[in-house]
Amino acid sequence: MSKIKGGDLMVFVEGVSVAYATSHTLSINADTTDTSNKDEGGGGWQSSEVNLLSWTATTENLYSEDGEGKGFDDLFDLMIAKEPVTLVFAKKSSSATDVPTGGWSAGTPKKTGEAIITALEANAPNGDNATFTCTFTGVGALTNVKT
Repeated sequence: MSKIKGGDLMVFVEGVSVAYATSHTLSINADTTDTSNKDEGGGGWQSSEVNLLSWTATTENLYSEDGEGKGFDDLFDLMIAKEPVTLVFAKKSSSATDVPTGGWSAGTPKKTGEAIITALEANAPNGDNATFTCTFTGVGALTNVKT
């Protein structure tokens, strides 16, 4: 089995990585409806079926004004535009150790979809690095692109 290191998986917004990332999360959820009834599923077990699927992604980053890729100010501008962005969750396309000019680009396989930015939070603790967190909520299907 080929194991993937967390440092190789990244969030890409409009084709470019988010700068100085420390952690990413992709969550895929299913809303369900209870289909339990007297005729099926005996033994006291609940029965369910999937209604809708949804997904969110979160990126945690060091706050900087000069990183290669999307920074807090870029994401702020995208958020207040109130328009969906193309989001990709994938391995970076290069195994290089230095960040390419403009930021990393996505490799394959990848998960991709349109999302809106639903939260952008900056954190500036005294005596520590400033950080920010950005949350994306899918506005349609998240697809699995294998090539």
